[in-house]
Amino acid sequence: MKRRHLLALAAAATLSAMPSAMPSAFAQSAGYPNRPIKLVVPFPAGISPDVVARLIGDKLGAALGQPVVVDNKPGAGGMIGAVAAGTAPADGYTLFFSVKATHAIAPNVYRDAKYNPPRDFKAVAQILQVPHVLTATPKAPYNNMKELVAYAKANPGKIDFASLGVGSQPHVALEVWSQRLGIKLNHVPYKTNPSPDVMSGVVSLSVEASTTAIPLIKSGKVKALGISGAQRIPGLPDVPTMTEFDANLDVNGVIGSSWHGIFAPTGTPNDIIAKLNTEIVKIVKLPEIQARLIELGLTPTGTSAAALDTVANGDYAFWNKVINDLGIKAE
Repeated sequence: MKRRHLLALAAAATLSAMPSAMPSAFAQSAGYPNRPIKLVVPFPAGISPDVVARLIGDKLGAALGQPVVVDNKPGAGGMIGAVAAGTAPADGYTLFFSVKATHAIAPNVYRDAKYNPPRDFKAVAQILQVPHVLTATPKAPYNNMKELVAYAKANPGKIDFASLGVGSQPHVALEVWSQRLGIKLNHVPYKTNPSPDVMSGVVSLSVEASTTAIPLIKSGKVKALGISGAQRIPGLPDVPTMTEFDANLDVNGVIGSSWHGIFAPTGTPNDIIAKLNTEIVKIVKLPEIQARLIELGLTPTGTSAAALDTVANGDYAFWNKVINDLGIKAE
């Protein structure tokens, strides 16, 4: 009896010495995933983030053995989807496909933003970097940046531009560019893809991700006026960059270029984040995925979670200053 009593005490002491978080962490992530995963995309179907999210999501589902279901929640510059994802259980079964605008711009533009990315999200992996193209309706009386600026100065307030909502990257990029160029443009926010209205001439301009801009430009449905970033892209070799027109307009794409990345709600177990990162990076490095992304004018990356966290938080701080300096705010 005495020996059994001593063994029981020793076992109890061993268990009490183990970190208390271990049982719950193992309980949360053991066997992950054992049901479908939802990937929230805060934009409408058919635009650049949605196209990439479905491409990666299909491969990720196959790698994990569970479906990855894209859940489009557009509106308010991506904030509706961000709030839905950020308030979901931190169990790895809700992921968030975010972009620079949703993560760094919109929450700084809206005074009553219901989410704070550095607080509410944990980085999983960056997928790519993406240039954007300033596109114009085929009916526009200008064909390049020089002609656009001349026309805008001669016709102040007569050019409309479309975006995916107040605080979206197309909105803020054009606000910054027009301010730096000394021209006045009228913002028309959309909740759905504005490309059809740009093609038809209902609105004159839009900033379109290269993913969806390239086929529209090559088919003659829109004109390309300039590309964000420091270098031309293979898919549009004849379209100059914004910095070719003005060296200080978009240094290294800081205003017009973006990134796509996958995040999880804060509190998601580290081993789940690590597992997801490993599989996503493998997918991004696949030759077929690399080729497809490059074909769309994108630069595949596939980074560590820590690298994306640094980029996302740095962009949040950068845009906080730019937006406050320009006084761009929305209720």
